Amino acid sequence: MTVGPLLCAAGVLLMTRIDVGAGYLADVLPGVVLFGLGLSATVAPLTVTVLAAAPERHAGLASGVNNAVARTAGLLAVAVLPLAAGLGGTDDPAGFAQGFDRALLLAAGLLVLGAAVSAAAISDRGVRPPLQRERHCALDAPPT
Repeated sequence: MTVGPLLCAAGVLLMTRIDVGAGYLADVLPGVVLFGLGLSATVAPLTVTVLAAAPERHAGLASGVNNAVARTAGLLAVAVLPLAAGLGGTDDPAGFAQGFDRALLLAAGLLVLGAAVSAAAISDRGVRPPLQRERHCALDAPPT
């Protein structure tokens, strides 16, 4: 939960190299790959943390809240970040380039902040132990 957002932030910072003459392999791909690795290192532990924090009987509700919060955060990022970076209604290519860099720096800062909050606030204290599973229909899983 800490390493993933830091990898995402590093990927976003690498994307600041993207400009008019940027090449895909040298300038775009490294940042996108690092960002993707960071997301994959963040999403699974986040889901496990959310589900582990809720009682088993509320696992569906916890999963739904997790998904709703993720969608809302994505919506806010798409709606607010460009405005905060000064990208609202600009037709000037130079202004857009400056706003793009500001948006990337803001996103990287928010990702680092998220990593710091995760490091400070999330622990494995109180995580319930794994369930004792029974065998049903030759599957090693709880009954459906």
